[in-house]
Amino acid sequence: MASSSRPSGRPERKRDTAGYFQKIAPSASTSGASASKPVFDVFINHRGPDVKKTLASRIYNILRERKVTVFLDSEELEYGDFLPKKIEAVIRSATLHIAIFSKKYGESPWCLAELSCMLKSGAKIVPIFYYADRTDLRYVAQRKGIYADAFNRHKKKCRYSSKQIEEWEEALYKASFYSGQIIKSIKYVPQLLSL
Repeated sequence: MASSSRPSGRPERKRDTAGYFQKIAPSASTSGASASKPVFDVFINHRGPDVKKTLASRIYNILRERKVTVFLDSEELEYGDFLPKKIEAVIRSATLHIAIFSKKYGESPWCLAELSCMLKSGAKIVPIFYYADRTDLRYVAQRKGIYADAFNRHKKKCRYSSKQIEEWEEALYKASFYSGQIIKSIKYVPQLLSL
């Protein structure tokens, strides 16, 4: 625990965020002037193989029907986009973040980096626990719950620093205290999205 005060301005947040994406995509550089930032009302954070074609797409379509500008990577990214920079800019511009915690969410460094960035942005976060529970997020540091094996693998691979992994654990822990919904079927999505 650092005793010094934490910087709270936007530029420091940008630098921290760039570090997350730099670790995930080491050849990427997020330095320099960013292109014009896209403005979205909602950013959907999710693990693609788990929910992209089901829950995430359903949420995306319902929000679009309601004239909400929403970012879902498979729908909004264009060929040639520089992924780390674009996603970081979208997260910083969104006024609401939806984090879909599925069974294998913890396996994705991208999801975890996005979650950390979302928390730093200060925007509202709505967690959706899809075959997961908020306690799964709280107990990662104790190596309990459905994300424990994924974090053990992150540690064994030594691709990410222990500090990085601790930050991901902290992000999950913090996200577990946000008010959200537990759902086990996409048929409940319309009632869920009274945002």
